Amino acid sequence: MKLNPFEKKLVQHPLRFWLQNHIEAPLLTSMMPNPLPYIRHALEIGCGFGNGIQLIRDHFGAEHVTAVDLDPEMVAAAKARWHDSPYGLSQLEFSVADATALPFANAQFDVVFNFAVFHHIPDWQAAVAEVARVLKPNGYFVVEDLYRAAICNPLSRRLFEHPQQNRFNHQEWLAGLRQGGFEILCERNVLNLSGMVLAQKRMA
Repeated sequence: MKLNPFEKKLVQHPLRFWLQNHIEAPLLTSMMPNPLPYIRHALEIGCGFGNGIQLIRDHFGAEHVTAVDLDPEMVAAAKARWHDSPYGLSQLEFSVADATALPFANAQFDVVFNFAVFHHIPDWQAAVAEVARVLKPNGYFVVEDLYRAAICNPLSRRLFEHPQQNRFNHQEWLAGLRQGGFEILCERNVLNLSGMVLAQKRMA
């Protein structure tokens, strides 16, 4: 499900990026193995306006980032943002794609990132299966997301457009990851409103 106009304004606000860069990304990297593994090819699902690409580069050191989004407007905006950057487009790839049917080969990525996107996906279980498919064995799935209590309430329904069926809480999210072939390496739960998870794809 695409963002509504209000949420699009919210996610591109400078304060949102400040929070991602100074609070959320350090918390996520603290969950990773030390030292950080070398990331040759990372995938971001739901790239929005391109903030996540900078987080993936600066905090996780990814060499190449593939960024996808269901919304063509978002993909175009992210691509335009990075077009004239010193990083350039040589190590970036953009695509309009559905998280439940990713247009990539099996075992292509070292790490997949979800920066609060899966609560927008009606069939999130299918998207988890796709993440497992495109990850290399022992690859990492880095997650931060919102849970049922945060989006299935009168205020959230008034401001945003989120699927209201088949939503998940923290334990259901962890169970879905395990069922999808992941081992949970680290997890954090904030009042069952949001959470962070580092999961690793199990060897076949």
